[in-house]
Amino acid sequence: MRNSDRVHLSLFTCFSTQCCPQTGGTTHCANGATTQGENIADLGGQLAAYRAYREYITKEKGEEEKRLPGLEQYTPNQIFWITYGYSWCMSQTDSSLIRQLLTDVHSPGSCRVNQVMQDIPEFAHDFGCTMGQKMYPEPEQRCPVWVAE
Repeated sequence: MRNSDRVHLSLFTCFSTQCCPQTGGTTHCANGATTQGENIADLGGQLAAYRAYREYITKEKGEEEKRLPGLEQYTPNQIFWITYGYSWCMSQTDSSLIRQLLTDVHSPGSCRVNQVMQDIPEFAHDFGCTMGQKMYPEPEQRCPVWVAE
């Protein structure tokens, strides 16, 4: 097996298991084999969007954006992340969630937000998370994705 094949297999395995933590009880999990392609796309897309945003601020605008009126407690970078989370905010019944887990190629919104954010160190930096916290796990607990600089 070529090294690039091993890297891809490792990446797919990471994403296939990430949205289903090892817990007891009646936990229902996304089918990692079904959702991993979309999970990789979510992470890669969000990371690329953040880097493009930061490049725009640094190179084009030349200064940080002002804080939003009424939301001054959040930095512009934090607002970037919050906006992504808000896009997946939904109320979902248990039966709807189970149907989604059984039939959809997309992970539930909570996974699409929390897992993506946990895998992006810039998110942790912008919110002041420390390594080992839930939203900033150790590197070996994150799924890395390559995005061109």
